[in-house]
Amino acid sequence: MTELTSIAFIPDGNRRYAKKMGLNLFDGYFRGAQKAWDVLQWTLNYPHIKTGTFWALALDNFRNRSQLELQVLFKIFEHELDKVKEGSLFDANQIRLKFIGRTSLFPQNLQQKMARAEEFTENFKNKTMNVALCYSGQAEVVDAAKHLARDIGSKKVSAESIDERAFKQYLYADYPDPDLIIRTGGQRRLSGFLSYQSAYSELYFMDKYWPELTQQDLAEAIDFYESTQRNFGK
Repeated sequence: MTELTSIAFIPDGNRRYAKKMGLNLFDGYFRGAQKAWDVLQWTLNYPHIKTGTFWALALDNFRNRSQLELQVLFKIFEHELDKVKEGSLFDANQIRLKFIGRTSLFPQNLQQKMARAEEFTENFKNKTMNVALCYSGQAEVVDAAKHLARDIGSKKVSAESIDERAFKQYLYADYPDPDLIIRTGGQRRLSGFLSYQSAYSELYFMDKYWPELTQQDLAEAIDFYESTQRNFGK
């Protein structure tokens, strides 16, 4: 059995949950945000899990959702960012926070808060929490290719020296590929999440909406992973 060290989440179904429960959009997304805190807390029960990655906002969502919905998300996100320094979870458990994606598309005040949150946790070594914002796996590869092309053009690196590992250094952040990706909401696809990093990830799909996820659901997903024989092409 390969030990689970890196886990990722596609927290789908917040809007459908709000409709199901008769909630407004803000309350639906707010409950989704609180669930993310719950899940982070639950993963602390698994010391071998060192990296968690949450897809908080897809680039396509940013491009295609209404301004009203984006403003709701921005308001919630700003509120949750304050908890990083005001609460004790990150400090007490030495969790480093990293934002990945085209975060430059966010409002300037949120970019500044993200930078301060990252700075506050940058020396924490026990675990890492990545939050993907304005994120697309295809966009990540394109942005990496552009960065690599500039470095080749300026002679910082040679094209011949680039292999899979070297290319990965140009992605938004360097962290272990996810061993397990969990998607809620009933869809059976990755929708471009961690396109480069998910080649050998085990996939676990749930019909429950994200705010409905329980600690037992997470335990069952991890049990699924631990019962899977992984051979990595061998």
